[in-house]
Amino acid sequence: MHRFVRFENVSALGRETEVHFFFSASRFMALATIDVNGRADLGPKGDPADKMARVEKGCVWFADRPGNHRTDSFHNIIAQPHVSALFLIPGSTYVARVSGTARITIDEAIRANFVVQGKTPALAIAIESNNIELSRSPALLRAKLWPVPEPTHDIQPTKIFVEHMKMNKNKSLEAGLASAALSKPGFQEMPEKDLKKEYKDNLY
Repeated sequence: MHRFVRFENVSALGRETEVHFFFSASRFMALATIDVNGRADLGPKGDPADKMARVEKGCVWFADRPGNHRTDSFHNIIAQPHVSALFLIPGSTYVARVSGTARITIDEAIRANFVVQGKTPALAIAIESNNIELSRSPALLRAKLWPVPEPTHDIQPTKIFVEHMKMNKNKSLEAGLASAALSKPGFQEMPEKDLKKEYKDNLY
């Protein structure tokens, strides 16, 4: 059953507690943005419960973390601020969908709400919206994501990266040297160690 909650009518509908609880409990979101040429970008974001998102004064707020250091979403929001986002709670088959106008802030008081491991995010983002859709997701029901099953395939990100570099059609000297270096025995373990260190040191 679909349930629609409009921010301006939340109190009248008796859903204010439900809305705030869902966003406080959420731990994953996907943010969809579009650039001025109509090219779409979808970025995943994850944080502990109560640090992923919060609802205040008609806005859904969330923090920006270092992550993979990509800035596609920011460029898109500045150029074209209309966005959509989907939030979920691990273990639940319900999702929250939000569409509206995004803005970026460096306000210290707002950023302080998202401190994790003693680190304050450099930026926070708000989606100004007049409604939230809370609904059960047939896709999550079909996927049976919860409880999390044991992986059936050994996915190695560094191996995928190495193979991708080998397939690179760029014939420049730099590309050739990079491909040759990646082919050396034992080199694949180096990016994996660097990746693990990067996540440990710079996740927040």
